[in-house]
Amino acid sequence: MKDEEIVRKVLEISGFQELNPVQKLAIKKGLLKGKNLVVFAPTASGKTLIAEIAALKTILEKKKKAIYLVPLVALANEKYSEFKKKYEKLGIKVALSVGDYDSSDPWLGKYDWIILSNEKMDSLLRHKVEWIDEVGLIVADEVHLINDVGRGPTLEVLLTLLKTILPKAQFLLLSATISNAKELAEWIGAKVVYSDWRPVKIYKGVVFDSKMKLYEKGEIKLREDVSLEISVIDWVLKQRKQALIFVSTRKKAESLAEKISKFVLKKIGKAEKNLLKKLGDEIENVLEVPTRQCKKEAEIVRRGVAFHYSGLLYKQRRLIEEGFRRGLIKVIVATPSLAYGVNLPSFLVGIKDVRRYYPGVGSVYLPVLEVEQMMGRSGRPAFDEYGVAVLFAKNEEEADLLAQQYIFGESERIRSKLAVEPVLRIHTLSLIASGFCNSEKSLMNFFEKTFFAYQFGDVYLIEEKILDILELLKEWKFIREKRGKIVPTLVGRRVSELYLDPLTAHKFLVGLENCEKRKVSEFSFLHLVSYCREMRPLLTIRSGEFYEYNDLVEKRRSEILLEIPKEWEDEYEEFLKSFKTALMLEAWINEATEEYLLEKFNITPGELWNKLQITDWLLYSLEELALLSKKKELLKEIRKVRIRVRYGVKEELLSLVKLEGIGRVRARKLFNAGIRSISDLRKIPIDRLAKIVGPTTAKKIKYQVEGKKEVKEKQSILEL
Repeated sequence: MKDEEIVRKVLEISGFQELNPVQKLAIKKGLLKGKNLVVFAPTASGKTLIAEIAALKTILEKKKKAIYLVPLVALANEKYSEFKKKYEKLGIKVALSVGDYDSSDPWLGKYDWIILSNEKMDSLLRHKVEWIDEVGLIVADEVHLINDVGRGPTLEVLLTLLKTILPKAQFLLLSATISNAKELAEWIGAKVVYSDWRPVKIYKGVVFDSKMKLYEKGEIKLREDVSLEISVIDWVLKQRKQALIFVSTRKKAESLAEKISKFVLKKIGKAEKNLLKKLGDEIENVLEVPTRQCKKEAEIVRRGVAFHYSGLLYKQRRLIEEGFRRGLIKVIVATPSLAYGVNLPSFLVGIKDVRRYYPGVGSVYLPVLEVEQMMGRSGRPAFDEYGVAVLFAKNEEEADLLAQQYIFGESERIRSKLAVEPVLRIHTLSLIASGFCNSEKSLMNFFEKTFFAYQFGDVYLIEEKILDILELLKEWKFIREKRGKIVPTLVGRRVSELYLDPLTAHKFLVGLENCEKRKVSEFSFLHLVSYCREMRPLLTIRSGEFYEYNDLVEKRRSEILLEIPKEWEDEYEEFLKSFKTALMLEAWINEATEEYLLEKFNITPGELWNKLQITDWLLYSLEELALLSKKKELLKEIRKVRIRVRYGVKEELLSLVKLEGIGRVRARKLFNAGIRSISDLRKIPIDRLAKIVGPTTAKKIKYQVEGKKEVKEKQSILEL
């Protein structure tokens, strides 16, 4: 297929007549000639379509695979759905893989276009994925996250590795917010495609004293008889449009959403109210037993508004986003996490809080880069002639300050965060375990190819840290010297494959050794996995709780597998947080409801499910290390705890919850009714079973247990 045909086909499938200025510039810079590009252009300027053109060229003409890397699972799901719908009709096989870090996913070798999270791609390289040489294109979306302390170092090391492994592959780095794109391009060996073109113009401004001052457009007078937030929403609704409002915390998101919803309710018609009621009911009943958070969200949604943050369940967030796209939900009040998630543009974006609180530091202003990311959500190409992005200010003086910093100010430079020690530990072991580096010199040579070395001129600043890490890895017996080379031990290689911080693995091994000296219980393993970096952020110790948990530590000291820090030591606060987190997990496996956990531990259902997924992975890793350490007597107990964490039940319900259609609540009802095994389910008449679990579920259960199909373990409820 010729270049012109590829471009025409992509445009036709995407519903466009011609390329836009950003896309034309990308082709001019060598997109179809295999040139590496850093595309720096506003949100909604068509960067993804540039990647699609390159992918079709790679797959159809070069007969190579295309990899699309994203930082978030939600974004990966969105891109997968989009690409699959558009391009499978051309015979292109599209795949998605974002979980299970302990697999090489050999099935991916059959696919042409593979969407992966950054961490999953890194994991595949650790497992020496066989099809890597077949890759001809690497697309890294949201590449500005190299600047992020949490996600950035993995992305940086991953790009360095891929550039080394695949020197002939084409690299496309995409972002809406990079002020030093040229520096990033020089590092990766690419050309810069820079454009400020946007299909929908954004008018940026400030809101204060009942007026909205939009630079380049003028001043708009707002209502004076209501709060500033309500006056903005009133103006948006009069335009028959929608709004996204960003606040700093989940508490503020709930509070403001409730306040706005009381106003919006008066502005929506009967037909919309009926549809919103159905949507609210669906959101409320995602869990078997709704929590007060579920009920609160549902009630606000019924009024045409929603709050949105990571503490919601995945399904609830998707329902809210879909309701917003359909125009049913008029306003979403969100924390900044939404700015980096799915594509959810709005006519107006309002930023209520430009400060964020950090423990030990206090309240600090948000980076310009982050505010630009939020503002980029304004203006919907198919619906709006223009978009509006505003900052809320208390008065004119503050409004001028905010405008100078966030509207007329320059975005911060992207800077490498590779010097963070836990990250260096993880990647140093990974490079040795994968056989990529086998000496101090080869390690330094690799790190000299990173963005960190490019920015700082050399690796002098991290060289000493790397040498210290090597000594620790030797001390922990994860690596050893063999004939003048550094090689991984069997345990070290497994730790790398499990995607663990080596320090976490070391703690696990120490804890397993201490099992002989302790009174081992389910809590012992739950605390062991809670007391590690991967579980952060841990539950906080609230005012007045210190002495309560201090006393509990003393009572359960014999069950704790690691040394307890002294109360006056810096580590004690972190230990106490891990202890509280383990108590929460223990309550969960003893069938505490989501409502109880919210009240007692202040953990929302969404946060709970995230913690359960991490706990499942860490318990699996602990099980694998116990196997390697020849602690076979512990395997059964660890596995049992892992299954109980997955389902949130006591041991007596395990045989019941594995059936499709039976959750923890129904399983307990069955058990209390004297039905305690598969055999009991076979014997019980369907009419009696229906009275306990309902007719639909009763039929589903009977269909499984009476041999009409194999009884299979249902999908993990962690997918809720």
